[in-house]
Amino acid sequence: MTNLQIIQLALQRVGLNTTSSTFKDTARDYLNLVAKDVSSRAKWFWMFKSSNFTVTASTQTYSLAADVAEPLSFRNNSQDHVMLIIDSQTLDADDPNHSQTGDSRYVVIEGINASTGYVDVALYPTPSNSSDVIKYRYYAFIPDFDSDDDSDSMDPYMPPLVQPALVFGIAALYKEEKGDDQGAMVDRQEMERVIQRALAQNRNIQGNRSYRRRRVDDGMGYGFAFQVEEGTLS
Repeated sequence: MTNLQIIQLALQRVGLNTTSSTFKDTARDYLNLVAKDVSSRAKWFWMFKSSNFTVTASTQTYSLAADVAEPLSFRNNSQDHVMLIIDSQTLDADDPNHSQTGDSRYVVIEGINASTGYVDVALYPTPSNSSDVIKYRYYAFIPDFDSDDDSDSMDPYMPPLVQPALVFGIAALYKEEKGDDQGAMVDRQEMERVIQRALAQNRNIQGNRSYRRRRVDDGMGYGFAFQVEEGTLS
């Protein structure tokens, strides 16, 4: 569904004019509130995303995608190696004037860019070429929507299974505003029903993935190993 379709369905449940700009503006504000509520309920599989950027020689700092909430991992796709996330103190201690250049192996989360509001990262050493593609994974957030986004699909931000929760949530808030507490309770129950169904899917989305700790020598090690020592049993 598009944002406008969600807004209009909610207005229909409340019994309000679906073409009124005043009603749509309020419903859109409620849409933003409900979207934040739903997105905070779990670590949703659909909030995990990936993106990339291309480095420029002698440029150390780069901005990530607009919807990055938590950077998770980085890798140099061109040079075929992972990049470790380190803290800024480690970088400053190793290279106080940030003068080292070469194949970047580390990433520092710099914080929020004061101009754009995007997450900035610094690469270390500073890239010495202008061709490497850095790919990264992150956990996203749902941005605020305005009237310019009415014709946009909600699918990139929330799967169709969850979208009915937005309709019921908007309607519940609007009915509360109008003093219809009983009607608001019904819509809120419907919203929670949809969210519970989505949570069940969220728990099952990993399929047959194994969560047992891996051995160091299996190529995907995470700090656990077992090795039989020479000797005899007595």
